[in-house]
Parts: sequence; structure tokens; C-alpha cells
Amino acid sequence: MSVGTDPTGVVDTADTPSQAHDGTQNAKPVLLEVEDIYKAFPLPSNFLSREKPKVHALNGVTVRIEQGEAFCVVGESGCGKTTLGRTIIGLLSPESGKILYDGERIDQLDDQRRKPFRRRMQMIFQNPYGSLNPRMTVQQTLEEPIRFHQPTLSEAEIKDTVAQVMHSVGNDPSWVARFPHEFSGGQRQRISIARALMVDPDFIVADEPISALDVSIQAQVLNVLMDARAERGLTYLFITHDLSVVEHFGSRVAVMYLGTVCELAKTADLFAAPRHPYTQLLLSAIPKMDGRPFEHKRVPGEVPSPVNLPPGCVFHGRCPLANERCRSEIPTLREPTPGVHVACHAVEEGRA
Repeated sequence: MSVGTDPTGVVDTADTPSQAHDGTQNAKPVLLEVEDIYKAFPLPSNFLSREKPKVHALNGVTVRIEQGEAFCVVGESGCGKTTLGRTIIGLLSPESGKILYDGERIDQLDDQRRKPFRRRMQMIFQNPYGSLNPRMTVQQTLEEPIRFHQPTLSEAEIKDTVAQVMHSVGNDPSWVARFPHEFSGGQRQRISIARALMVDPDFIVADEPISALDVSIQAQVLNVLMDARAERGLTYLFITHDLSVVEHFGSRVAVMYLGTVCELAKTADLFAAPRHPYTQLLLSAIPKMDGRPFEHKRVPGEVPSPVNLPPGCVFHGRCPLANERCRSEIPTLREPTPGVHVACHAVEEGRA
């Protein structure tokens, strides 16, 4: 593992593949598999109309997350990032497709059979001001999940666990008698992280956990997440719109657009040589801090409505490389080079 620090103070812990004695890369075991997931939300309809409109949030998403990695999902607002995270964690049910965790299918389990997986899979929500119960002290908030999942623990063991986890996320354990309104945004988000860590999970969905924080606090919270990953062997699904964070945090990246995965690759490969036209446009929007000229490529047109999806590639209306095939045929994720998956006809035909 290569460890460094970027100018903002975020610890760079992007993984380098382990190698066997013969020089070949060792594949890590797959912890989570999402296969061809679809999810739509119904909208109010006119009683005179027979058709019930739907917002198509996820349209055939397939990803595999390896054990111990920080898998990042990026894209514009409304692309389906949060819906994907909530569907994986079980807050939403997919309409079709399947989700496998550690080799076992979990999307069709009832509440009782899913209970062991709820302990192993936790979520950190975006807004630290809305994710904590204002009527509960920090002690009560952190005790609640451990009392539910590990009812045999004694009072002393529970209090020791609360103190240890509070200390591990950078908060003073003596603060546990306070209420959420007595903390700053960064302290609240650390409490939210502590709540997710209380039951010692394997996998955490972090839904834009730093977007509501000041820039000066974001690096501190990211370092807390990375320290927890190193100490506990955690696997992250990290949802964000900040590509500069992804470059230093993620091991692999999935770029989403209108409910579909456009490109999936290792972080270094994606930033060095983006393949999909949408990924290229996203990366061009990152300001350059090394003196290079800033050449932001503007995306023409508007994002299509998720209620009436366009035929063919969902990006064809804004893509400078679109042709007739792009307007009629939906592209599938292909692997033009090892480890890089792209859903683009132009890449497949050598036009990109």
C-alpha cells in the first residue's frame, strides 16, 4: 500500500495490487456483487391516463466490490448514486436484478433473515444534522445499535465499547452525555461514523459524508474513514461528486450517468486515461493546481428526464461522438483493456 499526503491534508491510501512471487497480481475476494439492478419510483398520475409515470433511478447497474477496497461512485446529482447505496444497504428494494453479499443473495431476504447482514453492513448518511436523533444523547445513540445486535453484552462492556469508538474517531469520550445540537458539523459526522462502527461491520456505505462540511474539516473526516479502514479491514462504497477526493481516497471508481454505469476502472487508470466521453468531460472540470492551463470542456444540452429515458445510449444527446447507433442501441459495459470497463459505442468502434 502506498501512503502519502496531498496538499489539502487528505491521506492518500490508494491501493497498489499485491503481487505473488511470480509477479502476477493476486485477486482479492469479492465481498459484494450487484447484478443488473433496476429501480424506479412511481409519480402521481392523472386519473384520466392509464400510464403511471415512473422515475427510472437505476437501469441495469452491475458492480462488484472487492474485500478491503474503497469503491467510489461519482456522477452528477440525480444520476442514481444514493439510490444505489440505499438499495445495496436494504433501505430500498430493487425491482429486478440481485444483490449478493459474501456469496449469499440478500435482496430477497425478510427482516429476520437479513438481521445478521444489517450488522455487517452499515451506512453513514450525508447530513450530520439530520441523521442523529436530537432527543437522544450521544451515549444513547451509540448504545442503540450494539444493544440490538449484541444483547448479551454487559453494561460495562457497552460503555467501554462506546468510549473506545468515540476515541477512535477523534471525539472526546467524555462528550457522550451531550445532545447532537451541542456539536459542530465535523464532530457530528464523527459521531455518525462512530455509530456505524459500533457493531464492527465489514462494509460501509458512505453517502457523501463530507459534502455538508467545511473544507477545513473534510480532510480530517476523510482521514478518520481511512484510519478505520486500515485498522478494521473495512470495505467502503463511497458516494461523492467531488472527483478531487476520489483521486486520493478510492481504489476503484464507477462513473454513473442517468442510472447507468458509464465507466468503471482503477482510480489511477481513470484519471490517467479516461475513456468514456462523459468521464472526460467530468475530469476536465477539475481545476489544475500545477500551473497547467485550465481547459474545461462544457457539456452541451441538458440532462434528459429520468421519467422518459431516451432510446439508445442515455448520453447520446450531449455526446460529441454520438452517431446513429448511439441513438438506437444501448451500449453494454465492455473491457477494452484489463481492469477498465466502458459502456460506449465510440470506444468499442475506436472512434474515441
